Order: sequence, then C-alpha cells, then structure tokens
Amino acid sequence: MQELTLAHTTAFFENKLDSLLRKLTPDLQPAWGKMTAHHMVEHLAWVIDGAMGKWEVTVITPEEKLPRVKQFISTNFAISQNFAHPNMPADGGLPPLQTPNIGAAIEAFWQKWTEFDAFMAANPDKRTNHVVFGSLNYDEWRLMQFKHVVHHLTQFGLTTLEEEGLQALPPRPAA
Repeated sequence: MQELTLAHTTAFFENKLDSLLRKLTPDLQPAWGKMTAHHMVEHLAWVIDGAMGKWEVTVITPEEKLPRVKQFISTNFAISQNFAHPNMPADGGLPPLQTPNIGAAIEAFWQKWTEFDAFMAANPDKRTNHVVFGSLNYDEWRLMQFKHVVHHLTQFGLTTLEEEGLQALPPRPAA
C-alpha cells in the first residue's frame, strides 16, 4: 500500500481529466453499474455540490469507526466496483438528467470544480460531510474526488487503476 498524494491528484485534475472526459460518448457502455456516461458526469458534479455543503449529508459510518475508515482516503486503494452509494435512489433507478447532453454535463462539472476550488480557498478551515468518511477538509475532499472520478472513468473503460496509480482493494477475509 502506498500513500496517495495531493501532487498526484492535482496533476491528474490539471493535466489529464478533461481529455478523458471528452472521450465519453452517449453510447459508451459501462463495464458495471447502471449509469449512462451522461449520468456519470452529472453524478460527479452532484458530489462536488455535496463537498461544498449544498445538500445535507448523513454520515452512515458509526462515529467510533470513522478514524479507521477515513484512513482509506490517503491510500492508493481504489473504490470498489458496484459500491452502492446510500444517497442514490433506493429503487435502483437513475435521477433525471439535468443537462441536455454529455458536453453540457462536462462543462457543468468543470464549473462546479472551479466553484469548489474557490469555495475552499475562501473557507480554508471548512469541513463538510461525506456519507462514508464523515467530516472532510479540502485536501481530503481532493483525494476522495480523485478516487471517485477514477472509479467512474474505469467504469467506462477510459483509464485503468494502474494507469492512475491505484490498486484494487484486497479481498476481505471470509467471516
């Protein structure tokens, strides 16, 4: 296990992410999950709104487990495939699209990303809740956003964990 660094994630966001997002097409099929490419980009933007505290986030991890669970953020372990986000529709459906096409969704994502950076620069001590990891600061959110974005880009075959310096979580021991 290696540590995930802000320098690594910043280089990805500044030098690589846009070209990967621009490879998305409406007919690109995911290797797992139900989201379309368009839904996925909107989902990434939606999480940024959560990072800025624009919607209420209930932390599902018991408080006594948060310190251990939060360690995951700074490791090079990736988010598992088919992770069931507790804030997604309970019926397994997809939320209605908010933008007319993938290109508009990508532009909306970048607008939110810029807003997120400005928001955190103006509020350097701000912490907002993540549903699994609890209260996160700006640096923790950037590490988590990197893992989240890479998770979905691998879902659509645009990159691999190895290319981005991540590795799959080891299998859990049998109970």
